[in-house]
Amino acid sequence: MGIRHILRVLARSQSLRFSLDLARARALARAGVRGQPLRKLRWRGHDVFYRPATSDPLAIYQVLLRRRGKAEYYLPAALQPDVILDIGSNIGASILFFRDQFPAAKIYGFEPHPETFRILEKNIAGLPAIEIFNYALGAANADLAVPFDGADFSRFTLAKNLGDADWSGPLSPTACEVRHAGNVMNELGLTKADLIKIDCEGAEYDVLTALPAEFVRESKWIVGELHDQSAFKILELLAPHFDLDLKKRMFAPFFRFHACNLGCARALRGTFDRNALQR
Repeated sequence: MGIRHILRVLARSQSLRFSLDLARARALARAGVRGQPLRKLRWRGHDVFYRPATSDPLAIYQVLLRRRGKAEYYLPAALQPDVILDIGSNIGASILFFRDQFPAAKIYGFEPHPETFRILEKNIAGLPAIEIFNYALGAANADLAVPFDGADFSRFTLAKNLGDADWSGPLSPTACEVRHAGNVMNELGLTKADLIKIDCEGAEYDVLTALPAEFVRESKWIVGELHDQSAFKILELLAPHFDLDLKKRMFAPFFRFHACNLGCARALRGTFDRNALQR
C-alpha cells in the first residue's frame, strides 16, 4: 500500500493505528502472524473491533470508510427496507453500514465462524433491532470442519474450491454449523426480506435456491459477491424478476452484483447514482 493511500485511510479513519494495521495486514498474515490482541476503531460514535494481521481492517475500510458511491454496499436511500438479511456477516461492518443507512430496518445476520461471530457480537452490542446467528445458511443442515488459514476471513468458505488465496498460511479445520435457509426463515417467521446482502464465498447458489422461490422474487434488492461458475445460474434465476447490474472483469472469478426487483425499478431508478455501482 502506497503512502498516498495510507494518508487517504488516515484522513477517513482519523486513526494512525488503524491506517498502519490496514497497510501491514497482508504482509503480516503472509509472515504467519496470528492471534494479536483485538483493536478498535471509533466510527460514528461506535467502537468497531477488529483483528490486526487479518482481512478485518480491509473489510472495515471497504464497507465503512469509503464514501458515498464508492462504499462497498452503496444503495438507493429511497429503498428504505423494513427487513434486511445479511448472509455472511463477518465482523459486522455491513450490518453497521445498513444500520446507519436504514435505521428503521430489522436486520438478521448470519456468520458461521465462531471467533468471527464473537467479534460480531461485540460490534453490534447495544444496537437495536439486530439479531445474529452463529451458523451458515445453506441447502441442508450439516456440521462441517472447514479448512482455514486463520487470516483471510473474507474467504472463510463452505465451498469446495475457490482457487488460490493470496493470504497464505497453514490450514487447520474450523468447526461450523450449516442450517437450511428456507427452514430458518420459517422458524424466524419471515416471509420476505426487502434487502438481501449475500457474500458467503461460493455458497450463494445453495442459499438462494434453498429459500422459498417467492421469498427471493419478492425481495426489493439483492446485493452480493459471486465467486464461481454457479454465479451464472444465480443470474439466470434472478433475471426474470430483477434488473441486474454486474461488475466483472475478464479472468476474475469474483464479481459484485446488484439486483433490483422489476416491481420497484421505476420508483428507484432516478433516486441514486447508477454509475456508482460500477466503481
